[in-house]
Amino acid sequence: MLNFLYQTMSHLWFGLAVFLIIFFICSRTAFFQTTLFQKNYSLKNKLHIIAFFSLLGILNTYWSLYGESWLINTSSIFIIVAGLVSGPLIGFCTSLLISVHYVLFIHTKAALVSGCFFLVEGLLAGLLSHWFKQKKELLPHAIGVSFIFASSHIILLALFCYPHTFTPSIEDCALQVMITTALGTGCFIGLIMDSYKQKDILEGLAAKIALNVTNSSISILQNGFDQNAAQKITESILQNVKSFDVVCITSNYQLLGCAACEQEQPFLDYLQRDLETLLSEKFCLNNKKLTVLTSYQALPLANDTATIGYLCVGHIVAEKMTAFETKLAEGIATMLSTHIEINQIKERTKLLANAEIKALQAQINPHFLFNALNTISYYCSVQPQTAKKLINYLADYYRQNLADPNTLISLRQELQHINAYINIEIARFGDKLKINYEIDDTAFFKVPVLILQPIIENSVKHGLRSKLDGGTITITVSQDTEYFFISVHDDGIGIPEVKLASLLLDIPGRKSIGLTNIHKRLMAIYGPDNGLHIDSTYGTGTTVSFKIPKQEED
Repeated sequence: MLNFLYQTMSHLWFGLAVFLIIFFICSRTAFFQTTLFQKNYSLKNKLHIIAFFSLLGILNTYWSLYGESWLINTSSIFIIVAGLVSGPLIGFCTSLLISVHYVLFIHTKAALVSGCFFLVEGLLAGLLSHWFKQKKELLPHAIGVSFIFASSHIILLALFCYPHTFTPSIEDCALQVMITTALGTGCFIGLIMDSYKQKDILEGLAAKIALNVTNSSISILQNGFDQNAAQKITESILQNVKSFDVVCITSNYQLLGCAACEQEQPFLDYLQRDLETLLSEKFCLNNKKLTVLTSYQALPLANDTATIGYLCVGHIVAEKMTAFETKLAEGIATMLSTHIEINQIKERTKLLANAEIKALQAQINPHFLFNALNTISYYCSVQPQTAKKLINYLADYYRQNLADPNTLISLRQELQHINAYINIEIARFGDKLKINYEIDDTAFFKVPVLILQPIIENSVKHGLRSKLDGGTITITVSQDTEYFFISVHDDGIGIPEVKLASLLLDIPGRKSIGLTNIHKRLMAIYGPDNGLHIDSTYGTGTTVSFKIPKQEED
């Protein structure tokens, strides 16, 4: 009896070891990894998984011990693993194929019972899949579930197959079958878990390398995505990823940059010809038609609207890209696309800001110029010296007003610009307009061009001009350890509360863009907490203020 038990266990475990080796080899193939490790299975993936586990289960039936009325085997392992890993549909379909084969080709009295149980087993294992994957320790749960299924199978055979005489009896083999099924399931689940871990490790390594590449590309892309930038990026990728023999970046129509491990001119000539051929075919050409590239992977580089080029990596010896290299290339292409898109957004934002400043300058120029010339015309006849000074103020004003919108200027220059504007306005309104400067003499810093003049003009036009006795504008500049503070206060008529709430909103079609423009520019340069702040009491006056963070160069 003991000899029989030993032979049975040895036979079952030897067969299990053979199938574990087969499974281990298959789990390391690209086909297996791209099939089993998908988050959402396609129909093709599902068919492949069903076929794989069904084939193992059917082959296992031929490595079984035949009794007179039943078959001592462990095909349940593959049904349980398929169900737990891939869900009820795959579990049930796998069990259906194994069950049909079992009933039709295994000629024992217990075949029908086992076949029906396989169907239930596959469905139940699949239904347990979600619960199973939520567990932190998968192996004990897999072993426990399979032991329960194996025990249930033995009990059903004992219930439905008696009074048939079994040789050997169910009691003689029950423990071996249950233990082998349980531990075998644990071994297969363990191999799958190890494959997942290996996949995670490779993806983590690929992400780390891709991050290194894109970090080195950030400074390169700051000046735009052009041939010079593309060439530097390809050299950086080749330097960081030693497994690539060739790296190139293209636009949709031409080769922008290329780096290769070989630098001989004939090789480079053939390589360029290969890459130009691939580009003309949108990288859909079989590598066997190429001269020096034996394998390649091409990924699109895209912005938010369309494909703008391609990243192509390849080999000159190996005939296939590894799964790791493919994943790495995908990561690099994704990050490069993101950085290119970010830089394009920055460029568009910069152009838009410049356009808004130009619009602001255009808004100021005609209105102010007309009034200033009228004032100068008046003084030319009554006070020529005053007219001469006003002409100089007007020249200074327009010289600053037409400055490059991208530049930062000193606070003193901005105050000179304001002074030119105010002197022209004082010439128009006389004593009705006064200005006070409360400036910290130790505050030396730069401000964006045209940042104060529109605020002053708003105070004159909307705060003081309608006031019969005029008023005073006070410009205050102070500082603490972190910020410079600038405020413009007028004692004019103030702003109604309803209007105040929407004054800084970017409303399409608004004719006056001065304060909105300044608010947006300050936030773009210094951060979202550093825009304009407007405090006003209707009938009393208005204060417009903002702060500029101190920087090392200040």
